[in-house]
Amino acid sequence: MVRHVKWALGSALLLMGMSTAALAFEADVVDVKLSAPAEKVKTALTEVLTDSGYEVRWKNDTTLETDYREESGGLDSLYYCCWGVIKSRVQATVTPEGGQTTHLRLQVFAQGKRTIFESFTPVQTPVPESAENQLRLIKNKLKIVSHPYTTVSFFGMK
Repeated sequence: MVRHVKWALGSALLLMGMSTAALAFEADVVDVKLSAPAEKVKTALTEVLTDSGYEVRWKNDTTLETDYREESGGLDSLYYCCWGVIKSRVQATVTPEGGQTTHLRLQVFAQGKRTIFESFTPVQTPVPESAENQLRLIKNKLKIVSHPYTTVSFFGMK
């Protein structure tokens, strides 16, 4: 009798854990104007995303898309496909607005799962893959950072 109650209780807990509703997260979006020519912004965007592990495809002169970042092979891929992984992809639009100004719209979509029993669902974008961090890296490539961050400025040294 006790064995049946334990089994039923364990089954109910397992089913409740698997049936939790996922929160709907929207894409992480940055929409900015950069003081750099469009070709330089495209080059910097391509380099930053390639360095981050994305395979970059330009659909046309202004639109970029990536697939989900590839995961390492071997036993790591088995671990990542089954337990606690977040994957992300990027869409970007680069529009020239005059000679030295460019409009950049960067969207990062993230999906994750915690266990082998779950499927991938939209999640909040982690900071390293966030649109803000990608924008920071692009500005660093273009050398248009508004506040240069160095060890000297961080520690207030002279």
